[in-house]
Amino acid sequence: MYARLQTTRNVPNGFDAEGHPGFAGLFLLEQIGIGWSATVTLWQTRQDALREPRPATLHSDDVYEVEEDWPGVAAGERPEVATLLYFDGPLSAARLEAARWSGRERILPAVRDLPGRVRSLVLFDPEEAKVTLVTLATSMPALEGIGKAVMDTELLPGEDPALLPGPDRFEVCRVVGYAPAA
Repeated sequence: MYARLQTTRNVPNGFDAEGHPGFAGLFLLEQIGIGWSATVTLWQTRQDALREPRPATLHSDDVYEVEEDWPGVAAGERPEVATLLYFDGPLSAARLEAARWSGRERILPAVRDLPGRVRSLVLFDPEEAKVTLVTLATSMPALEGIGKAVMDTELLPGEDPALLPGPDRFEVCRVVGYAPAA
């Protein structure tokens, strides 16, 4: 599966990707308070992702491989808020491997069963060696609880904190449009 992450300075009035070949889901996000938006669309193939229409004049437009897709206990519920964590590339092979291991072995177990977590997507761009983590939740308290659970985890034996400095930037957004895969 592939994801296309497009950011704009203004929230599009509408966006309809349903019916396009390979469409597998959509999240339209608005950063709280400033009108910036992001559209995350999911696609079966990279070619499908590249054909997808643009919602507005774009600030950025990136296609990622969906490396991990972690449904939450609230997977059937409509997300209301989201975070986007950006790990700008190029990331070294050692940093990528450390982050992947940490995600599977420490982070996912800490958040897997938390109430209100709808879905977490790990998006990877192999050409630019960068990662974006999208987490969708049913409420701001649930999203805050997810963040707290991650921050409260202790490094596991063998984890090198120098390889896990955290995201380069992040956004907290309202989910203003949502179309799960049919």
